[in-house]
Amino acid sequence: MKSRMLIAVGAALLVGACSGISTTTDFDPAVDFSGFSTYDWVDSQGEVDNITSSRIRQSVDAAMAARGFTQSSSNPDLAVSYQVSTAERRSFNTVNAGWGGGYGWGGWGMGMGTSTTTENVWQEGSLILGIFDTSSKNLVWTGTATTDIDGSRSPQERQDLIDSAVNKMMGDFPPGS
Repeated sequence: MKSRMLIAVGAALLVGACSGISTTTDFDPAVDFSGFSTYDWVDSQGEVDNITSSRIRQSVDAAMAARGFTQSSSNPDLAVSYQVSTAERRSFNTVNAGWGGGYGWGGWGMGMGTSTTTENVWQEGSLILGIFDTSSKNLVWTGTATTDIDGSRSPQERQDLIDSAVNKMMGDFPPGS
């Protein structure tokens, strides 16, 4: 029984670690989100190809619909926009090996050692969603999802990654629901 529990916990941690998507969200606590029911898209900033843009919009549309929102171009309550950014990330790992000297029977001793440093470079991408109250023109909710970019992903894997990022980011949207 105990080993089954450890296997289940280990599997859950492995799945969580493999997702690799970190998210943050913020919202205006003075806003009553229960009064909103419709939304529409506004022009998004940043360079992104039409395939990625379509994937993002499709994923956000599905998330909004699952939360009871309807897309409407006729006087919507909310406006949704997104940005995509990329950044090159680096990390350095240094491993030290050797042995040292010290004070002993023969006096002071000498030491010897070596260090090896390796550099890891990767691309990281972020999807930033902004949701605005159309009557006040104020940002009422924002979310960011960040993960490593892997150019070898298939189209379906790319869609799945965007869906996961949007669903994780919008997990508590609308606030207070």
